Amino acid sequence: MKEKIYTIPVNEAYDTDCECPMCFLEKNLERETLDYTLGAAMMEPDFRENSNKKGFCNHHFSMLFDMQSKLPLALILDTHLEEVRKELGKLAKDAKALGAAKGGLFKKTGADSFAAAVTERIGEIERGCVVCDKINYTMERYADVLLYMWANDREFKEKFDKSKGVCLKHMRMLAAMAGKSLKDAQAAQFLSSLFEKENAELSRVQDDIHKFTLKFDYRNKDMEWGTAQDAPIRVIEKITGYIKNDAEDK
Repeated sequence: MKEKIYTIPVNEAYDTDCECPMCFLEKNLERETLDYTLGAAMMEPDFRENSNKKGFCNHHFSMLFDMQSKLPLALILDTHLEEVRKELGKLAKDAKALGAAKGGLFKKTGADSFAAAVTERIGEIERGCVVCDKINYTMERYADVLLYMWANDREFKEKFDKSKGVCLKHMRMLAAMAGKSLKDAQAAQFLSSLFEKENAELSRVQDDIHKFTLKFDYRNKDMEWGTAQDAPIRVIEKITGYIKNDAEDK
């Protein structure tokens, strides 16, 4: 199949030697989105309005803080905090009424109701993250493209079969998308192929992590590491998806 602009990233990801090409795509997308957030996005009114309202999750706030551009981050924090205060301010009258209550039969009910409202409001603030939203939306598009290529591109299907599979998070995503993106017969074939591939790759990393544990027995000190030396990080990423590790900064 002739390569198109939207197939290039998926093809490139499957050209890499990694435990999960979908994680490779997600990692690059996350980095690009964070760079955009503290760069060009500062001049985009729509993005600023959205980030003011939704903010960022703890994980992405931490990543933004680790970046060099402190002024853009401070501007984002300033305007987002205004929105947070507005949201909590919507409960100000209820808080004042609760504080003025003299007790009696309905005080506990009032406290429970206010606590539930505060919990819901703060939960909405905590769940908001424009970076997560961008990643989730784009990763679903990548999954759709991957499934299209698997069904229509013989060369890509061979890449898929020769790959090391995906992590469990992206296995779940691909399984969920298969029924939406493929015809019933194709979806059934893909799910069978995906499960067979994943079972084989999990067995492979299981062998590596077991060998890793054996190397710490003095009786095995002369045993070759083979592919087991970095087994812990690969097993973690196979189960949970990509995680940042210090080796990437060196």
